Amino acid sequence: MNIRVRKIRFGRGLRWLPAGAELLFSSPGPLAGVAGLWLLVSLVAVIPIIGQGLLAVLTPLLTAGVLYACAQVAAGQRPAPTTLFAGWQDPQRRGMLLLLGLWGIVGSVVAVSILAGWLGAQLDAEQLEAAMASPEALAATLAETSVGGGVLLAALVMLLVMATLYFAIPLVMFARQPVMRSLLQSLQAILHNLLAFIGLGMAVFLFALAVGLILLVLSSVVSIALGEVGAMLAQVLFLLVTMFVQMVMAATQYVAFRDVFELPTDGDDQGDGEDRQLLA
Repeated sequence: MNIRVRKIRFGRGLRWLPAGAELLFSSPGPLAGVAGLWLLVSLVAVIPIIGQGLLAVLTPLLTAGVLYACAQVAAGQRPAPTTLFAGWQDPQRRGMLLLLGLWGIVGSVVAVSILAGWLGAQLDAEQLEAAMASPEALAATLAETSVGGGVLLAALVMLLVMATLYFAIPLVMFARQPVMRSLLQSLQAILHNLLAFIGLGMAVFLFALAVGLILLVLSSVVSIALGEVGAMLAQVLFLLVTMFVQMVMAATQYVAFRDVFELPTDGDDQGDGEDRQLLA
């Protein structure tokens, strides 16, 4: 399948997130069903020892299902909750999406190993073990140490993994491209559209800031007003808001994919020609 990459401008990238939110709210009921099932499946993470790794492997497959649900909404259809497993139903796509999950795990392990090696050069064994005990402890340790090449290299590895996966998931899902080709084309598309992704990054930052402030205020009010019950409700609220943010980001990912890539069935007349052009 011949897939062309469009050159997207900054302003259009800035509008990807609002467009994703608009797509989400255009069919809130069906997509809420998909989100609820996604949340339920995510509970596999609580399984001791294997839970986190299992969820990491499944995440690209589940994300592909949400993207497929977004495609159905964009086409005027009503996705069923089980659309979440659309990537699982086809053996070829299932295998490739699971491989993407393994790629994400490998990249994360490499990044953590680099970070651990850098910390090991500055901390003794007990301090290093304490730092790796939780994300909070790691953040506190990083705040007390000098930021060096190890941290920057680990961050670069994670950015590389995220960049390769961002469009690889929809490329596998919608175009059935091989894994390696999808990973490379995803990275190429992002590098060719850095300005658009800077715009997206700004929109995501403002969105996260607004959601975080609203969640903080609501959680504080509920906890103070209702005591222990309020604290439990605040945790439920946090879970629901987290799921909402995930759905918005998935819808944004779908909008960005449809904007950046021209599939053979698309034609050349989609979108605003002033904001994007085809790469030679």
